[in-house]
Amino acid sequence: MKKPLLRHIKKFLWEHKWDYTRGIICLLLADIFQLITPRFLGWGVDNLRKGLLGVKEIIIYSFILILFALLTALFRFFWRMSIIPTSRKLEAKIRDKYFSHLQKLSVNYFNYHKTGELMALATNDLNAVREMFGFGVVMFFDSLFMGIISLFFLFSINVKLTLYLALILPLITFSMSFFGRITHQRFKDVQESFAILTDKAEETVAGIRVVKAYVQEEGELKNFLNKAKDLLEKNIRLVRVWGFMYPSIEFLAGLCVLIIFYFGGMAVFSGDITLGDFIAFNGYIGLLIWPMMAIGQVVNTLQRGRASLERISEVLDEIPEIRDSKDSIYKEKIIGEIKFEHVYFKYHGSNRWVLEDINFEVYPGKILGITGPVGSGKTTIVNLIPRLFDIQKGEIYIDDIPIKKLSLSCLRKSIGFVPQDSFLFSDTIANNIRFGNPNISDEEIKKLIEIVALDDDLKDFPQGLETMVGERGITLSGGQKQRISLARALALNPSILILDDALSAVDAHTEKRILANLRDIRKDKTLIIIAQRLSVIQDADEILVLKEGRIIERGNHEKLMKIGGFYAKLYEEQRLESRLEEDFQ
Repeated sequence: MKKPLLRHIKKFLWEHKWDYTRGIICLLLADIFQLITPRFLGWGVDNLRKGLLGVKEIIIYSFILILFALLTALFRFFWRMSIIPTSRKLEAKIRDKYFSHLQKLSVNYFNYHKTGELMALATNDLNAVREMFGFGVVMFFDSLFMGIISLFFLFSINVKLTLYLALILPLITFSMSFFGRITHQRFKDVQESFAILTDKAEETVAGIRVVKAYVQEEGELKNFLNKAKDLLEKNIRLVRVWGFMYPSIEFLAGLCVLIIFYFGGMAVFSGDITLGDFIAFNGYIGLLIWPMMAIGQVVNTLQRGRASLERISEVLDEIPEIRDSKDSIYKEKIIGEIKFEHVYFKYHGSNRWVLEDINFEVYPGKILGITGPVGSGKTTIVNLIPRLFDIQKGEIYIDDIPIKKLSLSCLRKSIGFVPQDSFLFSDTIANNIRFGNPNISDEEIKKLIEIVALDDDLKDFPQGLETMVGERGITLSGGQKQRISLARALALNPSILILDDALSAVDAHTEKRILANLRDIRKDKTLIIIAQRLSVIQDADEILVLKEGRIIERGNHEKLMKIGGFYAKLYEEQRLESRLEEDFQ
């Protein structure tokens, strides 16, 4: 069943119905005063020919015509102030709703939808929707009023001439219906191609260093130009439709003028109509041509807006995969007890289990270390704790409460998560640290800087904590970005702290200092550390070794060394590498 097109904006339209009503009434009044003018002018011409007008009457006629023009302009100003600002408010409302909805969608949604496409919806498509509910509404009612009232005056002047005119009007209606259907689909194709091009541009700029490092500027340019060419071709296909549509209407409008000029001129000679009526009739044809011309633009604007609103609505209709249950529990303070019981997980669209039969428990004040080969499921485990994804089998408990029953807000506020990719915003160091806790003081930030061992680096920054880090922290080293991300997580004072290979870019000395500081503050926190470098987790209370989604070894460092399995071999290899590096230095 096809969903109503206005489902996401009907509340706004209802709330602003009087703005649109007032604007449409003002538009009607403006059209009435404009449409009276030709009739009034025709009467004046006839009275002037009959010698019924003196200088005084001509002056009065002139003032009345000026008054009509002023009233037309005044009411046009009022309709603009009623409808156009309302369309801008609608644009802002949809943008806010769209962005708010994006925040609610699960991480998995963004894995399958490109950034450029989502950005195009918030810009290009949204502009088309605004145009539809702004000038689109105005042109629709303006052409409707002008067309109907003009026809009324035309019939009142001469029925026979108007019927000649009516022979052409069905052709215009048919043309608009035909071109409208084609325009709708072709504009939708243009919008989709524009989204692909936007995504490619965003991706290339974001990865410009990789492009340059691999000397792929020419290849990326070729790729971009191919997508730009596709957009150009689809735009040309759309323009071709417009190219046929507008001349067709102009031709039909010109045909109307030609027919009336011939038959109307003959009627004047035969005395069937007066010269004043003929002038008024031609004036109304001129006013009727605007609605006929506007029909094409109205169809174009409405079809563009409709196509864009459908695309935006598809995103707004998307139901978040991860959301609170109806009986969700909100805890003021999460203690941090975590329990995995027979957990199985696979990603959307995949038949392979990424995690199989995962069982472990970790409590506040304890450190859980996780290691294993690349692709063994380490990051997936910690992504399940803040419910970035939901499991298919088994159960995860937080403080003995099934994780799906916990309120998402209270769960995520209790977790400090430092992911592998240390994403920083284009802002100051201080504001990046404050991101999750805007109320944290400068003194507290300085303490966090010491905990993450960034205090020495801070001395080299030109403006200290107020130093801008550039887009995605481009002005910082990998280790500095990781430490700022860690400080940001600690600023939340979380019950659960998760480090996903978050110290991989720091040197051994800095690593030891950070780990010592974390041990000092771990009393009331549950600490989970993923690491490839085993020196990071060797002091953990328990270490899980994963391989192909299963726990193959578990225990503390001493126990795992005695087992002599994967962990012990990897530890000895890393220790040997460390010694060789020291000897080399």
